Amino acid sequence: MMWYRLKSFFTFYWQAITRYNVQSPFLYDFVSNILDTDKNYYAFDHIEKERNRLKSVTTSITLKDYGAGSTAFKGKNRKIADIAATSLSGITKCRILFQLVNYYQCKQILELGTSLGISSAYLASADHRSQVITLEGDDHIAAKAKEVHQLLGLKNISVTTGAFSDTLPKVLSQQLKFDLVFIDGHHEEHATLDYFQQILKKCDDQSIIVVDDIYWSEGMTRAWQSIISHADVRLSIDLYDIGIVFFHKELSKQALSYIPYKYKPWKIGLFG
Repeated sequence: MMWYRLKSFFTFYWQAITRYNVQSPFLYDFVSNILDTDKNYYAFDHIEKERNRLKSVTTSITLKDYGAGSTAFKGKNRKIADIAATSLSGITKCRILFQLVNYYQCKQILELGTSLGISSAYLASADHRSQVITLEGDDHIAAKAKEVHQLLGLKNISVTTGAFSDTLPKVLSQQLKFDLVFIDGHHEEHATLDYFQQILKKCDDQSIIVVDDIYWSEGMTRAWQSIISHADVRLSIDLYDIGIVFFHKELSKQALSYIPYKYKPWKIGLFG
């Protein structure tokens, strides 16, 4: 699996464009306000302080994992510190989620895969008028996430516990639409595609879906390729760690890989 990810990264890097190769106004606006921005918000420091606290918690819990499991640990007993160090969405990824909610004014947000609640904290902190529904398979993990949300003073998050196959249909039946969905959990091809198809029924042309770990495995990459080829998806952006899809009908069908200019300074448009 590690070799597959490494090989995939080199392919991604070779194909990726930078902001100097962006042409469409929508995409340039997205890059400028979501990806290549140095904006900092007070919420970032508060949430990262909580992440660091979790990394020092040595309490162990027994997990009930419905997904593809962990590549870092075997067995069901894990320390909170280990989960915080290996299983949480990174700072860059979380900031992108925050910027998406903030810039596109997303109000109804769904997350599949709460973990310890850091990514949902970023989603909820972007706009306290929004409502974040996050699904977690393990009740022990969900309890820790609720503690994190409470410590951060976030009251616009609700955590639903149970297998996604049970909880997702119930949540979707209670919602008219979602503005932003973050699929992060159960990293398996067929499950991911099934969740996407269900969620798609609650999306419109202004909705945004973010898929995590699209190079987790060959199966996850196939799932991502199936998603971006769907007729309703107009623009897809591959950031390696995550993939983002848009449904705006006025956009031409386009799939691209993107990397910040600082990681590929030679690709400036004139020569790239």
